[in-house]
Amino acid sequence: MSDINVRKIVFDLPEDVDMVFVEDDPEMSYTFLGTWFMLPYLEPYLMRSINAALPMISDPQLAADMRGFVQQEGQHYQQHARANDMLRKRNPGYAGLKPLEEQMNAEFKRFTKDKSLKFNLAYAEGFECMTSAHASAQIETGMFAKPGNAFRSLALWHVMEELEHRTVAFDAYKAIGGGYFYRLCVGLWAQFHFARWGMRLTKVMKDADADVFAKYDTSDCKARRDAARKKYWAVALPRWLAIYTPWYSPRKLRLPTNFEATQKRFSDMAAAPQT
Repeated sequence: MSDINVRKIVFDLPEDVDMVFVEDDPEMSYTFLGTWFMLPYLEPYLMRSINAALPMISDPQLAADMRGFVQQEGQHYQQHARANDMLRKRNPGYAGLKPLEEQMNAEFKRFTKDKSLKFNLAYAEGFECMTSAHASAQIETGMFAKPGNAFRSLALWHVMEELEHRTVAFDAYKAIGGGYFYRLCVGLWAQFHFARWGMRLTKVMKDADADVFAKYDTSDCKARRDAARKKYWAVALPRWLAIYTPWYSPRKLRLPTNFEATQKRFSDMAAAPQT
């Protein structure tokens, strides 16, 4: 039996939700929103990769965790697809996202069809170790803690569950015989691939909402933004750099002090009647 908790939550996403949900930081907020447009294509790819490895897994605990991973990621991409649909309707200037999404979808499907299982699991691990390191810092520094914004709640739920299944891609990759140097090379390529697509998507949204950024171009906003970023990177950078070492293990990742409280918050939300 897996300890990975599959929470089925329907987030209320009003059309007028403030898109600058990282306080005083439109750049960071739109970077998240842009990369979220990848998730309905990236996460099914990760799910396919983990499912493809399942017949090779003899450890019943790892197999159960892999199934939990797939179920959690299925919930993630569905909720982000809902948010993406709402955003497309909100601004006609986002029309340029659609052809990029179609290219991404085709590319991830090609990876599943043409790449080896070892490559696909190394890609999954490269993505998961990066997101876990950042998720830990995001929760620790309270990036999404302030209530009152649906995007913050969605982000906090997602990154919390990333930490819950942080060991799965790593363990699955090792179980099929994957080693350090291949993991490092493909993982770095995967992170670059993710960042490149994220920047392209983010640019479409930023270009369509240039007026939003002007509102935050004040000395007070810049001071608060710089202080928050400095605090964040002081926590995130050591955790991120650790993923590239030969002795890295996701089990060694320092979990946020408020991690259990965050888990309980969303477990309680999932247990409540969904509207």
